[in-house]
Amino acid sequence: MRNFKKTALYAISLAATVLLSVNAMAENYSTTVRLNGIATHTSETVDFKEFAPTQINNRTYVHTRGFAEAAGMKVGWDQENKTAFLKVFADKTSAKPFEVYTHELFDKLEPLGTPSNITVSLMMDNQDALLRFNYDIGNGNVAGYAKTVTMDGAATMVDDKALMIPLRNIMELLGLTVDWSQETMTVDVSLPQEAKTTEGLEISDNWLPPYVAPAVPEEEFYTGDTPPNYIPDGVHEIGEYLGNFKITKYCPCNTCNGGWGPYTAWAGGIIPGQTIGVNPNVIPKLAWVYIDGLGWRRAEDTGGGIGTLHIDVAVSNHHEATSGGITYRDVWIAK
Repeated sequence: MRNFKKTALYAISLAATVLLSVNAMAENYSTTVRLNGIATHTSETVDFKEFAPTQINNRTYVHTRGFAEAAGMKVGWDQENKTAFLKVFADKTSAKPFEVYTHELFDKLEPLGTPSNITVSLMMDNQDALLRFNYDIGNGNVAGYAKTVTMDGAATMVDDKALMIPLRNIMELLGLTVDWSQETMTVDVSLPQEAKTTEGLEISDNWLPPYVAPAVPEEEFYTGDTPPNYIPDGVHEIGEYLGNFKITKYCPCNTCNGGWGPYTAWAGGIIPGQTIGVNPNVIPKLAWVYIDGLGWRRAEDTGGGIGTLHIDVAVSNHHEATSGGITYRDVWIAK
């Protein structure tokens, strides 16, 4: 088992050119976003590549993945509920100033456990965002403070491939300072001199936003040693041999899944007996593979701890995830 950390390789991060014409209010100006002492101690201009920032209703919108990667944040996506999750970890020993500052925000609150991270949940085309301060309270459980905030604009999906978010709203939710220069069309994002936590936070024992579907009850998870004997739709036969892979296990708890609970990077909820975490440079996302001794599995997840010849297999509970150790198995991709 590993501490599963979501990378920014999610459905919201599929490569595509932003088509500003989809929104009649979008203005095609060249906007520069500069991060001052956020992911590093220097001032850096964000390279959004083909996903350029745009002005919508006089507000700067940025591509979610491009900005998150530059700021040292993580991104998650719930396809079923069209909800994005931005996450910044709290770590007072981190080399990233943003993570140190986030820990300082936790210091302003009455502790509920060990400070873990702050998340902002954004439902597409919905101006309500859920801000949450998450604490690790042991045994894979999370508690925290939360507040729903109505933003000036909503997260907007462009061409079903690129999620654009209102920059100022999100940064101010996380306690950062945003300055705008009309003359140079530049947005400067900085850490304030003093950490100030958002007012109106209330204790919540549920880490999920109210508009996100709950996790599948544990008794509904497949719990056998191997998946059911079936051939997935669209799969005709075993194809190319990929190699002998290291096989580890994880479950939908927050300890295994890095605070993301029951959610995958590319396919909504984790399905034990089906879902696997892969390196997308080796196994394409959403591809079916055949694992010797385990049967068919689908590449629905990914993580920073997954190596080249490595597959993380989803199981139903934490005990199963931590038992049995590491194995090595031959793997084929489906035709």
